[in-house]
Amino acid sequence: MIIRAAIPVFAEYGPDSPVIDQFASAAGISRGTFYNYFATTRELLQATMGLLADDLIGAIIPAVEGETNPVVRLATAARLYYRQARLDPLLGRFMDSTSSVSALASEHGRKDLEEAIIQNLVQVRDMELAAAIAYGVMVFALRAPNEQEDIDRRASEVVRAILRGLGAKPSLIERALGVPLPPVAATPPS
Repeated sequence: MIIRAAIPVFAEYGPDSPVIDQFASAAGISRGTFYNYFATTRELLQATMGLLADDLIGAIIPAVEGETNPVVRLATAARLYYRQARLDPLLGRFMDSTSSVSALASEHGRKDLEEAIIQNLVQVRDMELAAAIAYGVMVFALRAPNEQEDIDRRASEVVRAILRGLGAKPSLIERALGVPLPPVAATPPS
């Protein structure tokens, strides 16, 4: 309850500005009750990020789990991630305000990146640099204005930039971007 109530507060004020009283008020609880669950707003932020991302990644995993090529899997998951962040305005504002990638998203993305490196499907050999390219492009692309955006076209452009930055072959990039995006379940309402 507190976490779901925190989403719009973080979305509106960002990760560093809200105070405990704002979260307690949004959740309809006392300040003391807040402290029964979280010691700081930073703890609440981590829990909120985890819940939202876990919901989102949990919806995406079934859509990509049958794909054997890690670049295609990463590209499809990233396009779905971008699309969901754009289609759910509150989720998008929250992700924009926090400018980060959740632990679950990072875990799955890193596995795909590591596998792509091992299989020589990308030219970037340093795992940390590969993650910085993938997550950095996604975070900043989601922060860009999105008025009148063709979401699926933009998602493909973002993922194309990521894959080019990683040094994937053009034919593999086109193959990865040619995978039709399946529908994924909406993130739970806040």
